Amino acid sequence: MEEVVQDANDLAQLQPMASAAMAALKVESLEVVADAGYHEAGQLEACEAAKLTTYVPAPGTCSGKTRDGEAVYPKEAFHYDPANDCYHCPAGQQLVRSGEGLKTEKLYYYYQNCAACRNCARREECTTGKHRKIARLKNAGVVERQAARVHARPDIVRERKTIVEHVFGALRIWGHDTFLCRGLEMVRAEFSLSALTYNLRRALNLVGIKALLAVFTAQA
Repeated sequence: MEEVVQDANDLAQLQPMASAAMAALKVESLEVVADAGYHEAGQLEACEAAKLTTYVPAPGTCSGKTRDGEAVYPKEAFHYDPANDCYHCPAGQQLVRSGEGLKTEKLYYYYQNCAACRNCARREECTTGKHRKIARLKNAGVVERQAARVHARPDIVRERKTIVEHVFGALRIWGHDTFLCRGLEMVRAEFSLSALTYNLRRALNLVGIKALLAVFTAQA
């Protein structure tokens, strides 16, 4: 499957491309591996609903650093308790849900415990403010389940590089990383030809012309 879009990044492409691949393969479920540029909570949630099992590493974060670069406990040091909908902090206190809000058009729940932070001996290691507040995405559970799969299968993440990066590298070496045509539909047609060229050359290199012709003849 190949596609050309006008988006500035890949954050909205995971579920549409994965669903298109599942339809093309005529299967009811599929394992999907992508790089960190496709990691987006809403897309991971949509994939889970569509029976697409994702393996997408999370991009790096600034967790464990304040805006001024001071070291504090990272968010990962706080354990979420789904049964009680709270976080357990490194000092053994509970941060309970205190509100919610929208950030970058996504709904977050906020957890804090002002009283516990006020008397905490570790406060300076945890925050530069009066208390620590943890933000949690509404659909963070999907992200956490997906992260567990990635952690359990580092092999499948490494294998993606051996398959896909070759395609990108070959097309760039051939000069197919820029387009001669203008307009989305024309560019899509041009890139389809590039994909066809790659697939044919790859098949010829791997199986040879006689085996490839035999397949075409059998399907004719």
